[in-house]
Amino acid sequence: MEFTELADYPLPPGTVTEWTPGAVNPPSQWPVDQRPASYIHEAHLKHAEQMKRQERYKIDGCAPSWLGTSFRIHDRLDRRIWAAALDHWIDRHEVLRTHVAVEDEAIVRRTAGRGDVRILGNDVGHLASSMSVFTHLQQLLDRSTDPLVWPAYQFATIEGPNHFTVVFAADHALLDGYSVALTAHELQTIYRSLSEGSHPSPPETGSYIDFGTRERDLVEHADCSHPAVQTWREFYAQGEAPYFPSLPEPVVGRRVPQQSLSAWLLSARGAERLAEASKRSNQGFLAAILACAAKVTGDLTGADEFRVVVPQHTRSELRWAASLGWFIGVVPVRIPIAPAATVNDLAQLAGVEIRRVRPAAALPYSRVCELIDSPHHLPFVLSYMDVRHVPGAEQWTSWQTRGLRSRDHSGTDVYIWLTRTPEGLNLAIRHPGNARTSRHIHHFAGLLRREMEDFAFSTDTFAPPTNTAAPIEENSHGNDTHRSLGTESRDAHRVQAY
Repeated sequence: MEFTELADYPLPPGTVTEWTPGAVNPPSQWPVDQRPASYIHEAHLKHAEQMKRQERYKIDGCAPSWLGTSFRIHDRLDRRIWAAALDHWIDRHEVLRTHVAVEDEAIVRRTAGRGDVRILGNDVGHLASSMSVFTHLQQLLDRSTDPLVWPAYQFATIEGPNHFTVVFAADHALLDGYSVALTAHELQTIYRSLSEGSHPSPPETGSYIDFGTRERDLVEHADCSHPAVQTWREFYAQGEAPYFPSLPEPVVGRRVPQQSLSAWLLSARGAERLAEASKRSNQGFLAAILACAAKVTGDLTGADEFRVVVPQHTRSELRWAASLGWFIGVVPVRIPIAPAATVNDLAQLAGVEIRRVRPAAALPYSRVCELIDSPHHLPFVLSYMDVRHVPGAEQWTSWQTRGLRSRDHSGTDVYIWLTRTPEGLNLAIRHPGNARTSRHIHHFAGLLRREMEDFAFSTDTFAPPTNTAAPIEENSHGNDTHRSLGTESRDAHRVQAY
């Protein structure tokens, strides 16, 4: 499954229907919910409010910051059953029935109960070309996912002769990449159960709203002595916020159009060989990824250090394993690059560094920024997610499932997403869109693929290891969740990140 923009998904022509959540009473009349927003949600909300005050909203709403998915259901669309499936899903995930807003300078949450939110269908009609479908849906999703307005999520369907395509998007505050990966299977399962006349019975899942409360209980009283604060303080003491290495034009402080790149770096077999090479180096998959990125950086720039921010999941308990929400922390990573360092050498350093900084993800970065003088903006992020064991992953190809993200109209950031799926290792990059920078990004991606292939298929990495201890796992979003799930659940819900 790739994570791309909607423009890269092969949308078919057909009859388009918008499916919008609605409630009898507006959110302003819902009961006040005393549970606080998570730190990352609060920071996201405050940023949106700031953009609004600075009149940087688009005419029709907030600059889009949504995630979503598209997939195909190989059955005729039964509108009554589809609406019931979406109602059931909204009842299942409380985060879809809550709204957090700034009221009289205070952040207030209001939450609707099960059954109080129901889907309303709006027939758009037949759109005869893929371009007309794309244009309509891009505008619909951008204006329907404003973090300051409820609902901040939207569904649409495109009907074909014996199938229909589903498009779903929600503001980032409501879901992360792993939530996106769960969506196709959950909705497919619920729809088919209702179509067969049975009641859907997916396992119970926790509420992201409860996670926000739990997070506050754990870290709200953290001070500057917290180990995570020390980790970030040390990181910034060694340099400024990390920027993508050696962009050919100065982009810091400028607003330039953004472009994206999506490519497959490794096949399923290639990814497996890279994993085997990592294990023989007594490291995990993420260490190999970072080592290859560091090697390319050193070769391109002569830099003596690779600096990047890496997200890690915070689904630390079984109840969050299948929840929708934004379960993400971030950690700073520094990998020294010696002139003659090999990928194997760098993988050793990366593994040590990941294990050293991983606990810092427990303290939300916005809380770190409250405690020390650190930049709120993170301009260079590399994310890794393993979704091979997500329920339904083996059917993503036949369902034409793809993760989606909103367009970024301008910015100087470089975000790299690496996703390991049953098909292999996928790369997605969002970057400043001037021509020279785009060429540089494509060059970097090509060299990254080469380093991964060389490391994966090198005979040296397949020599008998001198250290026979079990390989150390340092997956991008930690192993605490895996341990809490137990063996059976670990295979069903291997959470590694986004």
